[in-house]
Amino acid sequence: MNLKRKIKNLISMEDLDRSDIEQLIFLAQKIKKEGMGKRVAHSFISGLLFFQESTRTRIGFQVASYRLGGDSFILKETRTSDSMLFAAESVEDTVKVLQSYTDIICIRHSDNDICTRLLPISKKPLINCGNGDDEHPSQTLIDLMAIKELCGSLDNLSIAIVGDLRHMRAAHSLILGLSKFVKMSVRCISPKELSMPEKYKNVYINSGNILTEMTEMNLNDVDVVYMAGFQPKTPVKTISKKIRLAYQANKTTLAQLKDKSIILCPLPRIDEIKSDVDQTKFAKYFEQSDLGLYMRMAIVKWLL
Repeated sequence: MNLKRKIKNLISMEDLDRSDIEQLIFLAQKIKKEGMGKRVAHSFISGLLFFQESTRTRIGFQVASYRLGGDSFILKETRTSDSMLFAAESVEDTVKVLQSYTDIICIRHSDNDICTRLLPISKKPLINCGNGDDEHPSQTLIDLMAIKELCGSLDNLSIAIVGDLRHMRAAHSLILGLSKFVKMSVRCISPKELSMPEKYKNVYINSGNILTEMTEMNLNDVDVVYMAGFQPKTPVKTISKKIRLAYQANKTTLAQLKDKSIILCPLPRIDEIKSDVDQTKFAKYFEQSDLGLYMRMAIVKWLL
């Protein structure tokens, strides 16, 4: 495959077409197959600007940069504490200064519009590592790579996305990513008040694929179960334990699955997947997580 980058930043899954996604998966698979070996000769710096807590994404891009021969610095924003209120600086000014020290910027922030604010001033490639409750495109690229590797294709699949689909940004990016493929059937399973927002559904539906919304945990005939989970507390309300258990992957709900169905999860999980599911043939979420390093390496390499 002739790898050709057409975009300068990774902001939204809407910015990518099928070819872009396939190129990134191909590159990640190539890195995985060939092994990382010695660090490559060239060097670069990644600026990891995390204004929200993160474990996998932050460490993932940090290690990806190191494995590619680069280095990184991390900003874990703490200036919103009471003792630092008078020293607060705008995110725009922070980026204007720190981009002088970096070749690529990875940012996570609670503001849905953070990337829109930063694109006009950013002189370096920008990776959206989570903007409020909007999107998480790098996670979706990992998810799509996992589906490709485990199911053999990204077309003609039935996928159930389960949980708080209103606020979980990984679910939003996933349905946008799935819209790039054909003969897809997505089943959105959530409480009615936490259903998938119209703007993400509309992009998917307009692609010609099938979407069904359900409030019951119906996993019959699906190829992939994507457990998006629930936040401990949403802007709408605190989700009761009873509701959480009604949308849980457990031995009872697993009985609905086909023999070759798989369960994915962006992690971390709280209680959306019972731990005894880990030992079943359906559990593929840790394999999915393992692919994260290769995809993040591919993203960084592609944008640089």
